[in-house]
Amino acid sequence: MVKILEEADYGLLDAAGGYVAKYAENVRRWIDKGYVAPNGCYVFTAGSAAVGGVCFNEDSAEEPEILDFALLDAEMGNGPGLLAEAVGMAAKTAARVGYNLYDDTEQYRDILDVFLRAGFRVEQKKKSYKYELAEPPMSIGGLTFLSVGEIGEGVFTDAVRDVTVGTLDSLMAADAERLGGDRAAREYVDSLKAIDFDPLLWRLGYEGNMLVGLVLPQKLSETIGAINYIGVLPQLRGRGHGAALLAEGTRALHSRGLRKIIADIDAENFPLAAQLEKAGFAFAMEESVLSFSVEDICIQTR
Repeated sequence: MVKILEEADYGLLDAAGGYVAKYAENVRRWIDKGYVAPNGCYVFTAGSAAVGGVCFNEDSAEEPEILDFALLDAEMGNGPGLLAEAVGMAAKTAARVGYNLYDDTEQYRDILDVFLRAGFRVEQKKKSYKYELAEPPMSIGGLTFLSVGEIGEGVFTDAVRDVTVGTLDSLMAADAERLGGDRAAREYVDSLKAIDFDPLLWRLGYEGNMLVGLVLPQKLSETIGAINYIGVLPQLRGRGHGAALLAEGTRALHSRGLRKIIADIDAENFPLAAQLEKAGFAFAMEESVLSFSVEDICIQTR
């Protein structure tokens, strides 16, 4: 059974233990901080016991994102049905539901199978890197930097469009082809602004007066930051500018007291992986970007 999470359900989730209890802890914290709406989180039950749950971020009614999913090992066989029911309850008028599933527990393969059998597909395979050194990275190269606060959001968005040309990020390349460069850049910037927008953090890098590329650092919590986008103009790639931009973005986050900095990249973007390692990042885990398309399901059932 799937139902909207109520206050009385926290005790049942806690009693289940393990990742299910952790789900309860995460959801309570997010609701208390106003990150998610109470009616966007669900609990899975079997008889009088809680066996898991799923929580959605409904900032975008068109494309809600799953923030957390938990299920007892013994219930994996029932997982696809429970997940599909919850998506049906939460999606409403949504065209798509997404989830970034990290390989950070021994349940990864089982949960991935649950999502695939519930109708999700893998849109992209990623690798997650992290920077946890006590000191910020040294500056690399001789680039100068201007923030969005200094150059304006329009200039920055145009730069996102320009550095996306020839990108090795398969999802961004697909969006640019489907929507056109200008619209894809605008929608991408808007989606990242919804996460965190600090005009002093988002920066463009220059060599003299010539634009080289950009880096988009963001604060995710009081202790965690992320390099959520980095790009170099196509004609200037292969010159070490990516590592310089990464170092600058990481230093900016580190100066704000963030000591865990994450960077997720396309699994096939080997040049960026090398630049991350040069800037002091270490490989952490694999990641699957999952997507449920309501249109695909409708086509299949016609």
